[in-house]
Amino acid sequence: MTLEQKFHTLVQLVETLGQQARAYFDDNQNTNEQKTDGSIVTQIDKDIEDALVDFIRTEFPDDTIIGEEGEGFVGTSDFVWHIDPIDGTDNFLRRIPFCAISVARLGSTTEDSFGIVHNPITNQTFAALMDNGVYEREHVHVLTDELLGGRAVVSIGRGREQWMKSAAFNLFKAIGTEVGKPMILNCTALELAYIAANRIDGVLNFGEKSYDYAAGLFLVKAAGGQISVFEHNTWSPWIGSLKELCAEHGKTMFISHGGIHTKAIELIGNPRDWSDEK
Repeated sequence: MTLEQKFHTLVQLVETLGQQARAYFDDNQNTNEQKTDGSIVTQIDKDIEDALVDFIRTEFPDDTIIGEEGEGFVGTSDFVWHIDPIDGTDNFLRRIPFCAISVARLGSTTEDSFGIVHNPITNQTFAALMDNGVYEREHVHVLTDELLGGRAVVSIGRGREQWMKSAAFNLFKAIGTEVGKPMILNCTALELAYIAANRIDGVLNFGEKSYDYAAGLFLVKAAGGQISVFEHNTWSPWIGSLKELCAEHGKTMFISHGGIHTKAIELIGNPRDWSDEK
């Protein structure tokens, strides 16, 4: 198969796995367990990740794999996969239909790279291959600076460190006062896909894992969005590859279209300064 054929086959696989996730979502008898970091994992998380790893190991045997549930592999090629079988697990367990299967293949350039984010409950798939735009079914999204309804909507995603809890709540108030309507939607992959699809305007993210945001970042870049990273006490546009950006967990990022980007990062500054934990 050509790369494009493999990509479309993977999209079909993700959507098929999404049907299994939907069945699990609707079943009242399912159980879950708590991981050592406090997050939740379900059996369907494990099953989906296993199926995706099997596909990658067959079709891209030299690539490195980073999976949320530990199904990793160190390869020899330039490419790294980031897999989150169910991003937004808390929503998924509570039968809130805002969750996603998230898959990204990232190289040093966009050549032969791609990202896929699929909501198994609403059956929405957002996908981008190289620089060919972001597809939602047959529609191609082009990011605009226009504010839907005349106001910005910004989501906040954070990690589990103690200082991040109060920082997120205080930033929630500040963003709501100065930038636009804040939301905490608890599914980073889908929130980023919604930026690419002109549904929300920005995402502030700090302390999360690379598999939470890798595919969504690819979609935003493919749609023409902006990514800034807070490092060395300053915000700077990210000019490197997404592979490099996702090489370590926990990056502090603001992702949006151009209409709100500068105003938002000037307000946010150092997210840790918003914490009550001094």
